[in-house]
Amino acid sequence: MKADLPSFEAQWWPVQLETVPGSGERLTVAVIVRGTNGQGTVRQAISPSTLHQLFGSAGKGMALLVMQTALSIQQQLEAKVEVEGLFMPFGNLVLGQWRDCVARDLNEVFDIAMRLSTAFSMSMFGSRTAETVDQEAGLAFDEWAEKVRLQTVATDIWRETLLHSFNVPVEVAKRKKLRFGFVLGGYVAQFGVLRPGRSVAADVRALKLKLFDIDILRRDQLLPVKRAEVLVGLQDASDTYTKRQVEAVNDSWGFIDQEAKARNIVAVRCNSAADAAQHLHHIAQAA
Repeated sequence: MKADLPSFEAQWWPVQLETVPGSGERLTVAVIVRGTNGQGTVRQAISPSTLHQLFGSAGKGMALLVMQTALSIQQQLEAKVEVEGLFMPFGNLVLGQWRDCVARDLNEVFDIAMRLSTAFSMSMFGSRTAETVDQEAGLAFDEWAEKVRLQTVATDIWRETLLHSFNVPVEVAKRKKLRFGFVLGGYVAQFGVLRPGRSVAADVRALKLKLFDIDILRRDQLLPVKRAEVLVGLQDASDTYTKRQVEAVNDSWGFIDQEAKARNIVAVRCNSAADAAQHLHHIAQAA
């Protein structure tokens, strides 16, 4: 039997920050991958919560620097700037040595690159613990989506109108479907949560995937999307968690909000499922 070997070829570069000028010590903050088609893309390699733990009171500023760096690089790549000609938006940022890679797909290249280039990455590659944490994030997302659905269709009038607008499957390729949390006419929404504490990094990863799915929907024109949102369950945690955990989750919310805006998606912060349901009722009334 012929082995099913990986066939996706790409090159990747670490984007590194010299945290103390002149020290030579560098922290990988993002990774750029360029496929054989010449198109490059970038992903942040370190979560806002991790930056806050590393840099303490300076963590918020570092998280903003890293986020703006990734956004600037992505805008340049979309403008067809070659990776070797990228302009770094801040001082002390350099492009590391490139490497060749063969994997199953783009996501696996990023996973391998992050695993090899930084100890603080958001990669799941080869990590059983990370896989378990991401599974827990998936369950939390599903639970939130179900709570929103139940609140939204709690009355007969809304049940008849909106029941079939939840968890809508859309075929993106032969034998492959993506599911979207809520679809009504030209409106599409995904659901997710941000949980303070150790779960926040996994939630950020999962929310970014939700944003990527909407990107695919628009790019391939699978549905006539006029407005796209991600409804994020995020309660006020100031009375329950430490100051550092609260600041980390708020930084993560800011990161997701900026990532969404860069993709023309609106991030909506919801204190409860009832708030999210009320928002969807307003959307339905305006449709």
